[in-house]
This record gives sequence, structure tokens and C-alpha cells, in this order.
Amino acid sequence: MKTILRWGLVAVVAPLAAHTAAADPVSDFYSGRTVTLMVSAGAGGGYDAYARTVARHIGRHIPGNPGIIVQNRPGAGGLVLANFMYNVAPKDGSVVGAVHRNMPTDPLIGEKGDRIKYDATKFLWLGSANSEVSICASRADSAVKSFADALDRDIILGAESNTDIEQFPIVMNNLIGTRFKIITGYPSGTAVNLAVERGEVQGRCGWSWSSFKSQKLDWMKTGKVHVFVQVSLKKHVDIPEVPLVMDHVKDKEAVQALKLVFSRQEFGRPYFAPPGLPADRGAALRKAFWATMTDSAFIKDIDKQKLELNPMTGEDLHALIAELYTTPKSVVQRAIAATHPKAKLAKAEVRVLTHKGKIEALNKDGREVVFMHEGKSVKTGISGSRTAISVAGRKGDRKALKAGMTCSFTYPGAGQESSKIDCDG
Repeated sequence: MKTILRWGLVAVVAPLAAHTAAADPVSDFYSGRTVTLMVSAGAGGGYDAYARTVARHIGRHIPGNPGIIVQNRPGAGGLVLANFMYNVAPKDGSVVGAVHRNMPTDPLIGEKGDRIKYDATKFLWLGSANSEVSICASRADSAVKSFADALDRDIILGAESNTDIEQFPIVMNNLIGTRFKIITGYPSGTAVNLAVERGEVQGRCGWSWSSFKSQKLDWMKTGKVHVFVQVSLKKHVDIPEVPLVMDHVKDKEAVQALKLVFSRQEFGRPYFAPPGLPADRGAALRKAFWATMTDSAFIKDIDKQKLELNPMTGEDLHALIAELYTTPKSVVQRAIAATHPKAKLAKAEVRVLTHKGKIEALNKDGREVVFMHEGKSVKTGISGSRTAISVAGRKGDRKALKAGMTCSFTYPGAGQESSKIDCDG
């Protein structure tokens, strides 16, 4: 009888044990949940394009298959998002980020002081979607058509504060002797492109080739701009005829300083999560990121947008960042000195437009509006916190906007975020 009872107990316990072993706390956490992917850039640029593509695919690789929403949180070249992720964001795996590539090394060689409130080595790095090569491009009507010209002649470049497109030309001025005149303070890279198009500035430097290729390659093909130098540690296979900036540096310590500054190109599209995540969720997010990078549907999506894909694992990205923080102090000091302009940079006067038109469509859960202006479809972004919305004279939000409404949009230009939207109702 005892034997029978003992086997009976085993028979009952075994299924229970199997059930317990099969339980997945990570899947339980994410099942039915929505994960927010925050982007440190505004809508319409390269960082945003990559992040939205990742968001369309990564959910099916995370246990529990959560929904993914993208939220733009621009400011100070990734500083706003980095500080938020380190100090405010929930540390449970429900919020992840896509950040400017300068962010991991900013505490090392970038701006010091109270503004930086994070330790880049303590984030959970999920990986990078691409290693980058940046370029400098000048309008065809500027005096600079080659890198040699940039050493002898002035050219006015547009820039977004605390980003590569501001810092790289400063570094080249200091270490190589280029004569870039920088106008900074544009709200995004897309706004800089508009300034180039309008002739407000003569070019842009530190521009990711992957973004240029997917958004403005026609500018080069039609001769609207000259791509006159590659800003990276190695050339891109697409443009072997364009000189590499490193070939113009002879001073050994200057070469080391440039390598430190340009090393961020190796992790050109980094993704991260707050420090202190539960280990199992952190591991699951890293695994999901890499599974996304090798997913055939994701790769097809990337190819369709003419974006590049040269990914790095979270483990390799973390190791590279940790290695950079062991750079000799003398090299770090030379790099830091090179990132500071010798004269105060001019500030952009961002032109604000007001266009009126009928709403054709609302995309991305209401974060993008398509409206008609002068017979053309125009897109503008909407922020829940930065865009003031009114309908028939009453304060509203994104949900109050409907297709068919006639509204006035106050914004820098097509593809840019509106600061104000007033609708007739």
C-alpha cells in the first residue's frame, strides 16, 4: 500500500514539477504588456527610421510578445534621454532606448558638469543596428568642393547641438585645421537638411552615410551637393573615391585623439536599457535584439528603406564601451580639448512656418499628421508634451484631431514636429 501511495504521489507531483519548470517569468511579465522604445532624436531622421523599424519586429522575439510603441524624446544630442533612462525610467524592462552614438562617450570626452547624470558603463547595452561612416557634404554653389578646399576656405555648416554634426567639424578644425564655420541649435538633423536645401547654410558634416543614402542620395546624384570627405576610422565601400579624414592627420597623438572621438562610429545605432534590470529580462532583451537583427523580415524591411545593417551584439557593445574608458589620460585630454570650439558658435535662427491645410491621415498612433498644402501631401510630427493643439478654439490633444479637419500647422518645415496646431473643428 505504501508503495502504491508513493508512486501515486510521484504521479501527481511529476506533472506539477513539469508545469513549474515550463513557467517563464519573463514571458509572464511581457505578456499583454506594451514596451516603450524611446528615441533620442526627432521624427524623420536616421535614428528614428532605425528605431521604428526595430519596433515593428522586436516584439515577436521578446517572450510574451509585447506590443511596442515608439516615443521620440529628443534633446541635447541624446543627453535628455540618457539622463531619463538612468534616473527616471522604470527599471523593469518596460522601457528601452535608441540613442545618439555620442552618448556613450560624452562623459569621457564630451561636455562635463552637472548636465550629465549617468554612467555609460552601467547601462544595459542591447546592441547596435549598424556601424557608421559619416560624411561631409557641401552645396554645389559653395566654395568648398574637396577636403583640400576645406583647409583653405570657409564653409558654413548647420548643426544640432551636442551631436556629431556639431562636434566632428569642431574636432577637425582643432586637430586638422579645417575652416568650418558652424551654426548650431537646429532642433534636428532633418531641420539642418532643410537649412541646406534653403541655402541658409552651405553644408553638413558628421552626417551618417546610411541616413544620407536613404534620404538624400539624389542630392549627390544630381550634383546638388559634393560629398568631400569620410569621417570615420575606415572608408565605406559605397564611396571609395571619397577621401578618408584620417589620411590627413600626421601627428601621432592627434591620430589617437581622433580615433577616440570617431570610435563611436563603430556603434553607430546603439540601443540600451536602464541599469538594474532583472537579469532574466535583460538577457531576454539582448537575445531579442540580436534575433531581430538576423530576422529575414527585419532585414527585408531595412533593405526596403535603403538603410544599412551591420549589427553588433549587446555583449560586444558593452565591451567596446568599457574599453574606451581605459584610454590613457593624455589622449583623453587631447580629445577633450579638441571638442571645444576656439570661438563661440553662432546660433541658428530656426525659421518657423505656418501652413494651413486639410488633414488627410493620422499615422503612428496620432504622432504624425499628413495634410494637404498647395496641392501636396505634407507630413508633420506631433508631441504630446511639446505640441499645443486646439480645436474650435478649445485646448485639445492628439485624439481630438480627425481626418478631414482644416488646421493651421506651425512648424519648421515638412517632416518636422509642429509646435502648434489650430483646427477649425
